[in-house]
Parts: sequence; structure tokens; C-alpha cells
Amino acid sequence: MKRLVLLVEGEGDVAAAPSLVGVLLTRLPEDLQGQLFLDNAPMKVGGVHQITGRRQNDLHRHLGNANKRSKLGATLLVLDGDADRVEGQPFCAVESARIIAQRTAACGAGTTFSFAVVFLRQEYESLLIAAANQLPGLKAEVTLPPHPEESPRDAKGWLHQHLGDGYNSTEHQLELTRAVSDWTPARSIRSFRRLEHALAELASAVATDQHILSPISSLP
Repeated sequence: MKRLVLLVEGEGDVAAAPSLVGVLLTRLPEDLQGQLFLDNAPMKVGGVHQITGRRQNDLHRHLGNANKRSKLGATLLVLDGDADRVEGQPFCAVESARIIAQRTAACGAGTTFSFAVVFLRQEYESLLIAAANQLPGLKAEVTLPPHPEESPRDAKGWLHQHLGDGYNSTEHQLELTRAVSDWTPARSIRSFRRLEHALAELASAVATDQHILSPISSLP
């Protein structure tokens, strides 16, 4: 069994992402069960602009620190996908993920450990909105957005408006994540399915001892 280290955006993600990923790991296909154990100390890296452009070497530094942890098998970068532009170009989640993944090869990703990147559109909280009927404190007669991956653009603001006690990611993200017992509604969100697929890819890479970069092809 190999270690999976998460790299996440903010304080709320540090607390909540392991809860979600831990659940998804238990739901991998049977032949991939037990390949990865989740590291209990996610690394906060900031948003996409903190690891691209002039700061792209910062991601290499974070991955170098992750590689110091024992039995490292895989790293998973999970970021919000709500940027307008990245490195001067209109933001495209797929293209940005490919570029980031390819760059990580320079610090051993894909050869000494596996790496995957997932952008959650528009934000992590979009997943919570998809499953909002399960959230404590949801105000009565709230109509859930039909396509939370597309809108609301400010998912945090939507939760703050429609939950009785408001919403603060640092205080509430973990609590609400734990409140969701069935993530099936979130599977309507393409980036959630991408997260599931990335975990399966990483577990398969560990099982076969063939390190990968995702979303680009396996390295020889």
C-alpha cells in the first residue's frame, strides 16, 4: 500500500478534501481497493495562479516536499476551476491540467511517483450544491441550480445565502462534506467524475507499478 498526498487550494480544502477523497477511495473498483492510503496532512498550495506563470516552480517545491514522505505512491492536486485567465490565456480546465501535469515531470512525477490534477468547476462548493438537499440548515423551498458546474459562479456565496447559518469555507466546508451521505447527485458534474477517474488512475498506477501523469498519457 502506497501513500496518496493531496495538494489543495485553501484552508477549508485542507480539512474537507481528505473527507471526500477518503470516501471515494472506498468506492473504487474492488481490484483497486487497498492500493492507496490517504496522507493525513494535505499541502495547501493556493490557487492556480500560485503554481503557474512565474510561480510554477512553487509546485515543484511542494511536490519535492511530498516526495520526502515515506511510501509515496501518488499525489493529487485539487483546485477550484473558477479562473478567468491563466498565464495570459483564457482558462481551460483541461488544457491547464495537461500543462501543469506535464511540467511536474521535471521533479520526478510520472517516474518516481504518480501525479494527477483535477479542477473542480466552478468551486469545491459546487459539489456541495449538487448534494445540497442533504445539507443541514438548507432554507425551505430552495431550488437547487440545475447545472452547478456552470452556475452559480460564486458557489460559496450561494451557500452563504441559502444556508440558515451562512457559509464560511474554513468553518463549514468539512462539516458540510461530512453531512453528505450520498455523492451520487454530484456525479452530474463532469469534474466530480474526473476526480473519481483520477483516483482510479492513481490506484491503478500503484497496483501495476507504472507511474503516470494525468491527464496526459503514461510515461515509458
